Amino acid sequence: MSEVIQQLILLRFSVALLGQRNLAGWWDCQFLDAAGLESLDYNFPKAPLSAGFSATCIAAKALHDERIGRTGVTHLFRLDPDVEMLVQRAASKDAGGMLCRLPMDRESQMAELARLAGEEIDSPEGPVQVGLLEDATALRGIAEMARHYHAGFRLGLRVFPYFASRRA
Repeated sequence: MSEVIQQLILLRFSVALLGQRNLAGWWDCQFLDAAGLESLDYNFPKAPLSAGFSATCIAAKALHDERIGRTGVTHLFRLDPDVEMLVQRAASKDAGGMLCRLPMDRESQMAELARLAGEEIDSPEGPVQVGLLEDATALRGIAEMARHYHAGFRLGLRVFPYFASRRA
């Protein structure tokens, strides 16, 4: 798995988990908490974490699309189709790997976001363009998204970083 794909999965996981109803409340699901994973284990006994991660990403994608739009933009949960396919394949194949070893608590995921971000910033609430489309799959673009999400969760703001075909 390439470093970019791995970083995208780690960032998605942190944001998906932190945005759940029982934490920041950005999306109305909580598949990635203990009760959610226990219920998923009944229907998806081989990969409850993978199922919960996928379902939470769908909820996050819907909210991001609603706030940002879909045309001429990309964001963490709606990437270029070729990259999206690589991310989803790698995440689903990882059922017993990297994701299972990640801590599932707020403090650990905030620390992971801080690590991915590299520095702390303040971010405005709502959609914020953080680069051009080609930046979305570069390590610097991933770090920029992580900085904004980290700021949003730290400050209690809903932040939606995105990339567009040209500067706004």
